[in-house]
Amino acid sequence: MNTSRLLANYVCELQAEALRPDCREAALRCVFDLLAAAAAGFQERSSHAVRRVALSQYGSGTAGIWFTNQRTSVTGAVFCNSAAASALDLDDGFRLARGHPGAAAIPAAIAALADVDISADELLTAVIAGYEVGVRVAVGRHGYGPSGTWSPYAAIAAAGRVRRTKPEHLAHAFAISAQCAPALGGLAGLMGSDVKEGIPWGATTGMTALFLAESGYTGPEEILDSPALFANERIVQGLGEPPLIGRTYFKPYACCRHIHAPVEAFTELLRRHSLSAKDIVAVEIYTYSGTFNLSNARAPRDLVEAQYSVPYCIGVCAVRGASGLLPLDPSDLGEAGVLEVAGRVSLHRDPDLEAQFPARSPARVVVTTARGRFESPVTMPRGDPDNPLSWAELEAKFMAATRHTLTLAQQHKITAAIDRLKHGDPDPLRSALGPA
Repeated sequence: MNTSRLLANYVCELQAEALRPDCREAALRCVFDLLAAAAAGFQERSSHAVRRVALSQYGSGTAGIWFTNQRTSVTGAVFCNSAAASALDLDDGFRLARGHPGAAAIPAAIAALADVDISADELLTAVIAGYEVGVRVAVGRHGYGPSGTWSPYAAIAAAGRVRRTKPEHLAHAFAISAQCAPALGGLAGLMGSDVKEGIPWGATTGMTALFLAESGYTGPEEILDSPALFANERIVQGLGEPPLIGRTYFKPYACCRHIHAPVEAFTELLRRHSLSAKDIVAVEIYTYSGTFNLSNARAPRDLVEAQYSVPYCIGVCAVRGASGLLPLDPSDLGEAGVLEVAGRVSLHRDPDLEAQFPARSPARVVVTTARGRFESPVTMPRGDPDNPLSWAELEAKFMAATRHTLTLAQQHKITAAIDRLKHGDPDPLRSALGPA
């Protein structure tokens, strides 16, 4: 049996009634965290642009565009909601995939609800399936590809599970996407525009492939077994074992994951040694090569570029504290104190840290002041599976990240809907995702 069909069978054969408690909990955490990212990002300029295009190009429909009173087709809704979820770089990720499954899988699963009624556990099973397939295809690639190159598979698996798509159609949808998915470059300096990693466009490609396959359109079903394109043994290794969703990481800050360990190490040095921005002569960041793929602009032109700048985020932390990254504030872009510290930050490759990536994303930081040099230990970012955020921390993140975009009543409506989902009722989630 080819790999496309093996993945399709896995999606269809997952048993919602047999969900392990830890997997169910992981899926709930992923849904809540993704809604935090989307609610924080839906008012961004890029999100507005996507909504305008989706409404004009994908037409009207029954699927809701989150936090608005607008509706469009299922594919259009996935486009909009994925864009909102990834706008601030606050969405979850998976270390070995080096990317973000939630911003594709969860919008796809929820949009597909427009056409069907399913139980809470069936919805969570669809989310689990989306993460599993997306991450596995990412790991099966021969080289790094930004998340948009594999987000189609996460969207297909999640929406296909909700829609009860037949295995043969799922397999062809995977195959279609293997030829149609965005072929994005992840080269140094290219990760600071609205395109970012192309997750929304990849998810939209996946939804289109799913509907095409359901309508009889076919793809090269054996393409995932082509050794020139994929290492299929990595895709299927361990398939059927405990789902991978439990290894998802969550972000405390609205910036690229490569920046989180430097931020954690830097802010701890400031706290431990009672340092302030005016004390800083130089900041040396020791990290791995992936960090150098970011724009790292010391004076970013906009918030998108700022999300991909280690020096700038360090400057914000020096002046505002780490809370200044949840989310970034456009008023800080030209702030003299922030830019002054950012100009004193240098990045350095560390071979010992390089050897740990991508399984881990460590950093160490040296801060030079008039009082001397202060060096952090090797630091891992909070939110990784081995250093997870608690439910209370996820709730605090949600409240902080959405304080400017949602009313207090809307915030409470969403947290209550997640609680009802946890107890088996998916219906409150639909109304909670309506206009603020």
